[in-house]
Amino acid sequence: MRYAESLHQNLHMQGFTTDDKYVYWSFTDTVVKTTHESTVKRCVPVFGGHLGDIDYHDGKLYASYMGNCLPGHAWNDWTSFKIYVFDAETLETVNIINLDICDYYKSLKGTDKDTRGFQGIDGVAIGKIPGTEEWRMFVACALDTGEKYENNILLRFTLDGVYETEYPIKTGNTVFGIQNLDYDRTTGEFWFSTYGGSEKYQPKETLYKTDVNLTKAEEKFCYSSPYGFECRGNGKYLCSMHWGKNRNTNGGAYECEKDMFLNKKTEFEIKDYVDGILKEEGVL
Repeated sequence: MRYAESLHQNLHMQGFTTDDKYVYWSFTDTVVKTTHESTVKRCVPVFGGHLGDIDYHDGKLYASYMGNCLPGHAWNDWTSFKIYVFDAETLETVNIINLDICDYYKSLKGTDKDTRGFQGIDGVAIGKIPGTEEWRMFVACALDTGEKYENNILLRFTLDGVYETEYPIKTGNTVFGIQNLDYDRTTGEFWFSTYGGSEKYQPKETLYKTDVNLTKAEEKFCYSSPYGFECRGNGKYLCSMHWGKNRNTNGGAYECEKDMFLNKKTEFEIKDYVDGILKEEGVL
């Protein structure tokens, strides 16, 4: 089992992505670049908001971002919704894309036009339009129709941020919606992960695979990977571990195959479980 980690960050891990040489980690207020052996190459702070999931494509990193709430407002009353684009070599910011459609969804909340509700954005992935060879940016949004965050949508944009359409995905109630989103380039399917819930009405599944047409969650697994998930291709996946407390938090990514997801594990069980496998294999 391959394994990498990023240690001693300020706030918790939001996602990770890779290329042939490096792993790129998104924490709430930093982007970190390490080798696959966990040697830190760069660490760049991002101020004034909440970074989310991150994805690599063609030499760039795409990270979701929500601006901090206004003083006196609820913690999730985000002031802006953006995609930060970083140069993968230097981690310099090369573009900031405003997602105006998200402001539109937010503006409906609490009005007589509020038919779906809106939590915010997190998961982001670069993938192909179903049935084509055209690359697009997909951003996950949580909706609270029916039970809170019962439905989620994937918003589709051009790579420079022009909104095109959306794909509703019914999941059952989730905790703050989709956390990580990724595209499997070998199958054309999207995968996404969520936090686990404690209420009876919340689904036990926390890892989902869509069909190739993005119409539904075709497979669901009771396996936790809410702090990062990536399709490596050819049946290989990177899942997340997370430990520590704010001001000293740590994240890990381990490679596995789909059979791993049949072992029902919550986020509270996953680290000990994976640590045991890594020790058996001599990795730790």
